[in-house]
Amino acid sequence: MPLPALAWQDYAVIVLYLAAMIAFGAWLARRKRNDEEYFLAGRRMPWFAVGMSVIASLLSSLTYLSEPAEVWKSGVTHMTGKMLAIPFEMLIVWIFCVPFMMRFRFTSAYEYLEHRFGVATRRLGVVLFIIMVVLWMGFVVLASARALSTVSGISLFVVILTVGAVATLYTMLGGLRAVIWTDVIQVLLLIGGGLFTIGYVAWTTDSSPLDWYHVAMGRLNTAAGTEAVPVFSWDPTIRATVVTVAVNMCIWHVCTHVANQMTVQRYFSTSDIGAARRSFVTGSLFGVGLNLMLMLAGLAVLYYYVGQNLPIDGGLSADTKERDLIFPTFAINHLPTGVGGAVLAALLAAAMSSIDSGVNSIATVVTVEWNRTDISAHQNHHVRQAMGITLCAGAFITIAAYALNFLPDTWGIVGAMPRTFNAVTAPLGGLFLIGMFVPRANQFAGFTGTILGLSTSLVLGYLKQIGGILQGAGLLEHSLPDLSFTWIMPTALCVTVGSAFLLSLFAGGRRPPPPGYTWSTRHDLKPPTSP
Repeated sequence: MPLPALAWQDYAVIVLYLAAMIAFGAWLARRKRNDEEYFLAGRRMPWFAVGMSVIASLLSSLTYLSEPAEVWKSGVTHMTGKMLAIPFEMLIVWIFCVPFMMRFRFTSAYEYLEHRFGVATRRLGVVLFIIMVVLWMGFVVLASARALSTVSGISLFVVILTVGAVATLYTMLGGLRAVIWTDVIQVLLLIGGGLFTIGYVAWTTDSSPLDWYHVAMGRLNTAAGTEAVPVFSWDPTIRATVVTVAVNMCIWHVCTHVANQMTVQRYFSTSDIGAARRSFVTGSLFGVGLNLMLMLAGLAVLYYYVGQNLPIDGGLSADTKERDLIFPTFAINHLPTGVGGAVLAALLAAAMSSIDSGVNSIATVVTVEWNRTDISAHQNHHVRQAMGITLCAGAFITIAAYALNFLPDTWGIVGAMPRTFNAVTAPLGGLFLIGMFVPRANQFAGFTGTILGLSTSLVLGYLKQIGGILQGAGLLEHSLPDLSFTWIMPTALCVTVGSAFLLSLFAGGRRPPPPGYTWSTRHDLKPPTSP
């Protein structure tokens, strides 16, 4: 079934949103332009705005598409695992990650790695971060561009170029302050789009969330390609279990809050540890609410089609990665004229809230690295340089979006993330955890453990493809299994930290690390910080 073209009201809403974001960035650019203002918003950002910005950048358009889509695959059982992880990850981040990193008044999180291990480890951390963000943001651009291109008929090239260019432009103009405040606006758009969809389906179908739940769970027992997530299984080929999803999400959040510049930089923009912790709690609560809202929106859309025996618009299949497009397709086909455009604007908002964070963080890290040995590196004359790097980062991310367009159809967003940018998350996070909790680990142990963890991520993520290559070369008789994505990050983290710990026993540093750079010595001496 061909999709109808967007109404002019829908286009108007989208164009108005894009123009408003650029204008807002330009308005914020009128402030005094120095390094601390551009990179860290003067370290005076309100904690509630930082919290909303953190969750906006972490959820992105991937979550806005994948959570409603996952309902078609596994009902609400996948979300059960995510909710189970929240108390544990909040406890770990609250006690360990935020207060430890906030003690260092750094600009780049990877400055810690040089103080703790050495220059080579710092450079490794920077390279891994840049690779991760370029792939992550490329994924975000591609996901939102596919959705908008499919429902509007606009070419994928034009959409990708527009999304990448607008987010890069307002970030370049306004720095971190523009990133945080536009993220606040974008979170409100996300909430509005989801809530309107839920209310619209409830009103027009005279149904309730309980009806939606029953239809979704009934579909799990009858439809091909659906499978309820079991509580647990030791079989690593089972797509997901409640326990493995919970462990996977807990590890992702811990690693992101200790080793990802996109998150850590926001906490650095607050005034002290107390404000950073309040930001974290705010972001976590918004994250829970947004995830549950998107799951409910997915249930509502599923009920609209399945509960009323209606075909999915555009002939989209719920059994392939096309299910990621069902939610925006529904919005443009069934919500009132103009409102569908608002939902697509919310999708773009979700994409841009991550892209702006990515390009700003890359610009910050690269600028700090570029001037690492310059005695005046932390004075106030690097804003113009950072703006140029921001443009380059945006260009790389836009190019990466095209390369990611050729992933297997059966993966979908949920299954593809751990095999691409999240392949780096556990090794990079593990490197910081080694620094914090393995005092004997020296540069050799930390560096080697990280490389082994990254290799584990890549091998497990592409085991089936590696097996196919070996079979084709006559080196393997039987094909290798396609392992569950939920086992990749936990295994990679264990290999990263475990191998570094073992190496530290046999090849540990003869000298202890500088006081203040491990968890056990955090109170011994206040560590030096960036001037």
